[in-house]
Amino acid sequence: MGLILWIDQNTFATGLLEKVFKKKNLDFYTVSAAADFSYLVDDLSPELIVLDALTAVNALEAFKQQYQASEKLRSLPVILIEEAPELDFMSNVIGKLQRPFDPFKIPEKLQQIVSAN
Repeated sequence: MGLILWIDQNTFATGLLEKVFKKKNLDFYTVSAAADFSYLVDDLSPELIVLDALTAVNALEAFKQQYQASEKLRSLPVILIEEAPELDFMSNVIGKLQRPFDPFKIPEKLQQIVSAN
């Protein structure tokens, strides 16, 4: 699996996930806000985006603008953490994760979701 861009305001959880991914030699990059990240999609060319729904909803208008302005962002597969009806406009969601989850099993879980699509 290529680079995973993880967008989540829960920095404690993402810090642990980053260690898990790095230990498995998997590419992982995290940001804690959804208000200004679309440039990273162009710069880093992630294979997958994992997006915490609450993080996106907290910056909904900015997130929507980035989503609508970036064809690359709209074409990448996205896995949501939890759900939010405010994000129903996203057409590229391929799966969902529910909290709580075991961070040590996340790389395999993401691979399963990607492989199933």
